[in-house]
Amino acid sequence: MRIAYLILAHDRPAHLERLVQRLTAPGVAFFVHIDAKADQSHFASLAPAVTFCTRRINGAWGDMSLVEATLELMKVAMSASHTFERFVLLSGACYPLQTPGYIDAFLARHRGTEFIEVFPLPDVTYNKPIERITRLWIRKGKPLARLRWPLQRVLNRILPLRDYKTVFEGKELVTGSQWWCLSGEAVQHVLDVTANQPAIYRFCKFVDCPDEFYFQVILWNSRFRASISHSLTYTDWMPGQTGPELIDASHLPTFAEPVILDSVNNNCPNEKREVLFARKSSNSPATVLDAIDGFAAQRHAHPGARPDEATYRVQNGQI
Repeated sequence: MRIAYLILAHDRPAHLERLVQRLTAPGVAFFVHIDAKADQSHFASLAPAVTFCTRRINGAWGDMSLVEATLELMKVAMSASHTFERFVLLSGACYPLQTPGYIDAFLARHRGTEFIEVFPLPDVTYNKPIERITRLWIRKGKPLARLRWPLQRVLNRILPLRDYKTVFEGKELVTGSQWWCLSGEAVQHVLDVTANQPAIYRFCKFVDCPDEFYFQVILWNSRFRASISHSLTYTDWMPGQTGPELIDASHLPTFAEPVILDSVNNNCPNEKREVLFARKSSNSPATVLDAIDGFAAQRHAHPGARPDEATYRVQNGQI
C-alpha cells in the first residue's frame, strides 16, 4: 500500500529522524512542514528521505495557521509524481506503536475507512463549547501575545455572535482530534471544498482550535460520513490539562498489549479503539522508545501474542 505521511514539525530534529526511520518501508513517502519560526537547516539530515514544503507557515497552537500548514502538506503530497492510497497526518512529536508491515496490513484490511475522530459540537464534558465558533478568537501568539486576551474580550462584548448557520448552511457541527488517516479521495474532497467554498475557510480563521473542527465538519457533512471511524493516534490527555501527557515508562504495559487501544483519557467520548501511533513522544527517554520498538517487533513476529515485557525490564510501569 502506498502511504504518504504528512508531518507537522517545529523542533526535535533527532526525534523526527527516528520517526522517519521507523516508518520507512516500500511504498511509503514523507512530506514534512517545518514551522516558519524554526531553522530548517537543523533538519537537513532528513533530506532526501523526505520532501519539505517550500511554502512554510508561521504556526500557533489552536490557530488556523495549523490548518493552513496541513492543507499545504496535502497539496504537496497530492501533486507528487506517485499516487497514494493513504495520507496520515502526524506531528513531529508522534511515534509509531507498530512496525511498517503491521501498519500496512492494518490499513489494507480497512480500505474505505476514514480514520478521523468526530463527535458533536458542543460537548461541555470535553471542553468543546459552542463558543468555539460563535465567539471571535484571535491568534494565540505573536504579534499580539499578551494583548490578545483583553482585545478578544472587548471585541466579543461589542460584536454580535458569529453567524455560523449561514456559513455552514445546515451542516452538523462536529469536532475531534487533529490527527487523522484519510484516503486519497477524502483528501481531494477537503481540497476541493477549500477551493470551492472559501466562506468556510474564512469563517474558521477566527474559530478556537480550527484544527479540531475544519476537517471534521467537511468530511462529516459529505458522502464520507458513513466511512468515518476513529483516530489512530494514542493520546493520554488527562481531564483539566491543557495538553497530553508525555509518553513515558508508565505507558509501556498498555503498549505491550496484543492490540493497543486508545487511552481512556483521550479527551473524547467515543469508544476506545485500536491505535497505531502515539503522542507526545519527542521528549520520551530513548529506553522507552526502544521498548516500544521491541514490543512492535515481537508483536509483528508473533501476531496475537503479548510481547515479553521481561525482555525490556518492564515492572509495574518502570524500566
